[in-house]
Amino acid sequence: YSLNDITRYSSGNVALLGVVPKYENDIPVSQLIVDKNPKALISEAFRTLRTNLSFIDNTPGTKIASITSTISGEGKTFVAINVAGVLAFTGKKVVIIDLDMRKPKIHKGFGVSNTVGMSTILTGLTGVDECFNNSPMENLRFITAGPSPPNPSELILSPKLDETLDYLKKHFDYIVIDNAPIGLVTDGIATIQRADFPIYVFRAGYSRKVFAQVLDRLKIESNVKNLSV
Repeated sequence: YSLNDITRYSSGNVALLGVVPKYENDIPVSQLIVDKNPKALISEAFRTLRTNLSFIDNTPGTKIASITSTISGEGKTFVAINVAGVLAFTGKKVVIIDLDMRKPKIHKGFGVSNTVGMSTILTGLTGVDECFNNSPMENLRFITAGPSPPNPSELILSPKLDETLDYLKKHFDYIVIDNAPIGLVTDGIATIQRADFPIYVFRAGYSRKVFAQVLDRLKIESNVKNLSV
């Protein structure tokens, strides 16, 4: 229910990036809201997250923010889309990529089709340039997950993902990755390890307290640096 639960049930040795209040209006799927009402409390909360990210790593160069959680429904896609939105507000070029190929949501949040995307890029069926989508914000683009493949874990661990990220680094200031929840599958760990900003999402009144122990596992066993919540 609170930040205290996270510090109590984990070793407590993790950066607390901020708290996003519950969005009162009903949204059918994870959507971009920071552009619609920039003065709202929730938009201010995302701006605080943006400020705190700069304390974690303020060195020059393209930054990768990789976002995950333990199970589905904790809000990671909503956080990914809106963190990308507040970063784009600063005039930086931002791209969101959907790597939750088992249960993709980014295309639903923006109301576009999911016929091509990360799965077709990683299998070599399409090039990266063929898969960009424009968002309502000028500096924000996104790549959907694409059709669900039978082998998402193998695709995420393939060298093709490194090539794709290197290509995106040449064209964008921030790459925001929406991962699969790592309590169920290990797909997300690879991109969390290579991220400048690995972000772990909990949802008050929904996430179980034992989930906080995953933070220690990520830091100790998976050697994730700069992990924040």
